[in-house]
Amino acid sequence: MNVDLSAFGTARSPLSAEVPVIYIVHGFASDPASMTKLEARLTALLPSATIHRFGHHWPQSVVRSGAELADAAFNGADESRPLFFVGHSMGGLVSRVANVILTDPTGFAARVPRLSSHGYQDDVNQIKKYALEYKPKRKVNGIVTLATPNSGAMLQGQVSLYLALLQAIVAKVSSFRHPSVQDLTTDRLFRLLQHFSSSTPVLSISGSKMNRFTIGAGQILRTSGQLGLNLTLPHDLVVEDISVDLDRSILPNEITHHGSSPYIHLRAYENCTDVWHSSIHDNSVVAAYIADFASRC
Repeated sequence: MNVDLSAFGTARSPLSAEVPVIYIVHGFASDPASMTKLEARLTALLPSATIHRFGHHWPQSVVRSGAELADAAFNGADESRPLFFVGHSMGGLVSRVANVILTDPTGFAARVPRLSSHGYQDDVNQIKKYALEYKPKRKVNGIVTLATPNSGAMLQGQVSLYLALLQAIVAKVSSFRHPSVQDLTTDRLFRLLQHFSSSTPVLSISGSKMNRFTIGAGQILRTSGQLGLNLTLPHDLVVEDISVDLDRSILPNEITHHGSSPYIHLRAYENCTDVWHSSIHDNSVVAAYIADFASRC
């Protein structure tokens, strides 16, 4: 590890004395089993932690999954222990939603009747069942997002050419018309999150594996320019660094723009090798960053 995380405070030691409650949240088209290796790595580093691999129905909206995660934390996390979320890919967005709910349940409850105006009309009644207006605020000590598309995974102007083409396919194939896909390919989620602010520390980690089209990058970018797309290439074959980094967010966000959250974004390498989107949650260096972060927040 060679990244300075002192912005989050002074690291406590030993790590074996840390007692956080950690919810690991999987991403798109995935399930809790995919997070088994990350759980094992964190358990080895933080043996006194309580770690939950949180499962959500990935086709549903990020907002509904975030409300479910918040409800699980309200009901299952010991308030005397530090609370952390670690989200891979879309799971990081789920964690951001859960964070704003936990830290401002009354404020979120006040916006629930207006979710329809953001395109979440199918989620209103489900989220109302959680009676957030009666929940006390719950501190979230930190969030770690792993290769999370914090500005959207498939927004034109951000993604590589093959994902831009995939976006066109998604619009035509009914099996891809999941609410979660809408959250990844439109700005509705990010416009909703603009109504909140957060002081929760956030560590954002993106992959480092360069796109396999790098050698032909000039031609790809020229072609995409002719199509009206202002593209750069992903650093982990799926999500671009520019989308992962909240400081470079297209729209203002609740963390670095409206909030007062300590925030660091970094790219992960392991033993001079690259880290892929699909393997970032299995990476020992990434697990060490997470443990170090937990010992500071």
